[in-house]
Amino acid sequence: MRRAIAFAVVVAFVAAELPARADESAVTAEESAKEHYDKAQQLYATGNYDEAIAEYHEAYRLKPHPNVLYNIAQAYERLLDYAQSVVWFERYLAEAPKDAVERPVVENRLRILRNLPARISVTTIPEHVHAALVDAGGQRREADTPTVFKVPAGTYTIELSQPGWEPESHDVAAEIGQPYFYQYRLKRSTAQVSIFTRPRGARVFIDDRLVGETPFAGTLDVGKHKLLLEHRDYPWHREDLDVQEGAPIRREITLTRPIRSGRTELVIASMVFGGAAGPLLVASALGDSSFGNSGLGLLVYMLASGAGIGAGFLGSFLATRDGVKVGMSSLMIGSAAWGTSLATSLSLGLDVPTRYVYSLAIAGSGIGMSAGFLIARKLDISAGDAALVNSGGTWGTATGALLAQSIIRNPSGSQFGWFILGGTTAGVLTGSLLAWKLELSRGHVGLIDVGGLAGTGLGFALGYVIGVNSQSEDNIQTGARYALGGMALGLLAGAVMTRKYKGDVPPVEAFLHRDGGGRWAVGVPAFNIDQAPIAPGVTVPRFSLTLAKGSW
Repeated sequence: MRRAIAFAVVVAFVAAELPARADESAVTAEESAKEHYDKAQQLYATGNYDEAIAEYHEAYRLKPHPNVLYNIAQAYERLLDYAQSVVWFERYLAEAPKDAVERPVVENRLRILRNLPARISVTTIPEHVHAALVDAGGQRREADTPTVFKVPAGTYTIELSQPGWEPESHDVAAEIGQPYFYQYRLKRSTAQVSIFTRPRGARVFIDDRLVGETPFAGTLDVGKHKLLLEHRDYPWHREDLDVQEGAPIRREITLTRPIRSGRTELVIASMVFGGAAGPLLVASALGDSSFGNSGLGLLVYMLASGAGIGAGFLGSFLATRDGVKVGMSSLMIGSAAWGTSLATSLSLGLDVPTRYVYSLAIAGSGIGMSAGFLIARKLDISAGDAALVNSGGTWGTATGALLAQSIIRNPSGSQFGWFILGGTTAGVLTGSLLAWKLELSRGHVGLIDVGGLAGTGLGFALGYVIGVNSQSEDNIQTGARYALGGMALGLLAGAVMTRKYKGDVPPVEAFLHRDGGGRWAVGVPAFNIDQAPIAPGVTVPRFSLTLAKGSW
């Protein structure tokens, strides 16, 4: 077909040149048209279709012929520009004779080209978005991305929708048989979020990103987010936000003053426990070996103690990164002490070999600390309740030790163990009962303990002096007996004297303060330096310290 058309055009050019006396300008135009046509054919043969089309156009301008239109349409088809190919094939049919040999071929080719579908590829971020391709008549073609729509040439609208994402629509035009590639990045649906705090000025972090300060108003993507509020002198506030489409969120949060953390005391106690547990474990492993008495053994003990201190620090420090309530830390420390006391005294009472006493003491401490943690977590023990339990255990243990010394002049280890076991047990149970029935602050319990300590010390000193002056009595045993009485009187006096103690009374720059209602408080004493006159015109520095103030 290509050769036939080319031949026909050449013949037409030759025939046009036959008249010997044609107009000279016409001959020149025909020759130029032939040159452009020949050049177009060469370019077409080598695949340079764009340049060939330009030469065909020039040849057609100089010497119009329908077969040149056919060649232009063919060149556009080679370029996959099917829309232009259809245009030029249609022009060929309009200008070619009715009986042209190529007419049936061109008509068939036109039917094929007009039915070639355009291919519209749609991809999205995220994937699996519902896509609809809507034509001018409203007909919808739907699929989930990524997808390819095969459609006739025309104008279309791509509609994208996905729960939690902003819907989008885009107008596109498709030509015959052409591929189109569209990629869209959808935006998350958002909702209004307002956050207010008392006090104001808290820094607002959304998903660990600082977004402003309270009062805060902004938009957040639909989905789950983490909110963090930071304010100076206040504990961090954390909560999860579930942002729903079309559902504004409003939060009014009252920040509470930080509760005093018991982290420091727990870390110190853990280090002490670790420092003691390390050498005890080594001693338990060595038994009666003389290695422990050598210089190398001493080094091993020191290394074990250092390792225990380090382990205690790391374990307690990392486990309490978010802080720990004073009640929990106090109860854990006290429970570890009472566990150690119970295990040690029971081992002594049963005459367990010394090497095993160490192991049992460590085990009792661990069990006691674990029990304290579980109880404090379950019951949310306050600092005052923990102080009562620990105070009971302390005085119970002291009572057991003093009773053993009061009753038996030189108690054996076994006898001493049974007395301490009973005293510790009774003391912890009594303290627990008091914590259940009473609501005291930690400072209040501390003042009562001060009374008990003073009474015990004074009683023991008095008894010791009496024992020294009496030839028939043992001074230590007498001191223990008087210490028991002094302990009881001291605790009772401390409880009575501080019965109206409240920790919220301002200290008023005095060590002890008592208001008109009889309430007590402990504070920092005022220290003053001034000039005191001792004679006319003579002054000396005067120092004063306010120990007590208020109504007495």
